[in-house]
Amino acid sequence: MTFYQKATALPSTSMNRVLIFVVLALISGIGLSFGIHSMLVGHDHTFGTTREVPWGILISPYVFFACLSTGLCIVSSLGQVFGISTFRPIVPRTVFLALITMATGLMCITLELENPWRVGFYALLSPHQFSNIWWKTTIYSLYLIFMVLNFMSLTLKMEKRAKVFAIIAFVAVTMGNLNMNSDMELLGARGFWSENYMPLYFLSLSTLTGCAAILLFSWIGKIFSGQIPETKDDTALKATGKLFIVLLLAILYFTGVKIMGGFFPQFSKNPEAMSLLVQGDFALNFWIGEVGLAVLFPLALIVVTKGENSNILALAGASCLIGVFVLFYDLVIVGQLIPHYSQYNVVDLPKYYSYSPSLHEIMITTGAIFFFLAAFILGEMLFKKIYDS
Repeated sequence: MTFYQKATALPSTSMNRVLIFVVLALISGIGLSFGIHSMLVGHDHTFGTTREVPWGILISPYVFFACLSTGLCIVSSLGQVFGISTFRPIVPRTVFLALITMATGLMCITLELENPWRVGFYALLSPHQFSNIWWKTTIYSLYLIFMVLNFMSLTLKMEKRAKVFAIIAFVAVTMGNLNMNSDMELLGARGFWSENYMPLYFLSLSTLTGCAAILLFSWIGKIFSGQIPETKDDTALKATGKLFIVLLLAILYFTGVKIMGGFFPQFSKNPEAMSLLVQGDFALNFWIGEVGLAVLFPLALIVVTKGENSNILALAGASCLIGVFVLFYDLVIVGQLIPHYSQYNVVDLPKYYSYSPSLHEIMITTGAIFFFLAAFILGEMLFKKIYDS
């Protein structure tokens, strides 16, 4: 039986799920149409970016979804690559989520570029082995291809072949994630991204978001299918919840390092940006988003309920994902707001550059998020039988 036959042989889904998918897809289409319009009229007319702040909010969903895909791949690899049987029931849905999150991230960065077709054209005709961007583009493109092959193999019950593809995807995405900060160091924000802890921070943060997404979207999948009683993947979800707690504690430590950098300049390579983040104009984002929603609130929910309530785990996952999105927005923007030569007291140089996302940037970001949600619902409609097998 072919991959297409496997998908179309599933029972028909309820009209409610179809309606939800259509609504999400329409909203996504409206948002992404702003990206097409930007390409036609030029980004300088529609984006809020400037020469001083060249990267805007669209980099945030790219980093968010790329790191989220990395985390989902890592968690799925626990069952698929490393053979931990506890995690095997959630592998199919997790692999599909990893696939659509990376697709969403690459779509965001594509729409952020004014001439995205040049990437594929010159990546093949004139590759540069010392280019961070070329390596990241190549690695993530290969990763996406192997995750597609991995999911198709799982669908067709080719376990050994799926494991081979999973190993290659795991190695590729881990390499890309560990070097995520090297891309950002190319900008004026380089000091903000080149802290010594950044590679481990990105890997831990990615795995954290992967666990959060599994807890949230597995719960939504169960609600859609009406599986309120205990199911066989509950053990895997409880194990994911325990891993989630450990990673929350790890990110809490890194957050403490940020706080120290914000109040004590000697602990940071870019003290001006850290001060702006922790006690400046971005303090609300930091304390409510990065500290509260991303770490403390999910940690409190899980500790109080001892990680046994699936509804609370899903709420903790949703809170963490929202907080981490705010975190990535801060991480992309704040470092760029510090003038390059601020330490020399240049006449008429502002203390901080300014940036506000435009309507087009906000709509494209919204369209990308709803694209991911629509793809998730479509997966629940087409592959529910595979998730439960």
